[in-house]
Amino acid sequence: MLTALGHDDAQAHLWSAEVLRTINDAKTALHPQLASSLPRGEQRIIDNAGHGWLHEERQDAVLQAISDLLGRAA
Repeated sequence: MLTALGHDDAQAHLWSAEVLRTINDAKTALHPQLASSLPRGEQRIIDNAGHGWLHEERQDAVLQAISDLLGRAA
């Protein structure tokens, strides 16, 4: 599971900095629980990309996660 904790322009227009911190705190708490509910599940924190554009801002992290998953499935 990739957890994007970086700045997200769209979210910043919708919510205050306090709300954004609360959202990130919730993601940081919830995502490891979700990941641990699956065999070999893991959480990867991505600090320098926002939720909406993770696939654009950190293509390397997304592709690495996909590659790792495929490698485990082989």
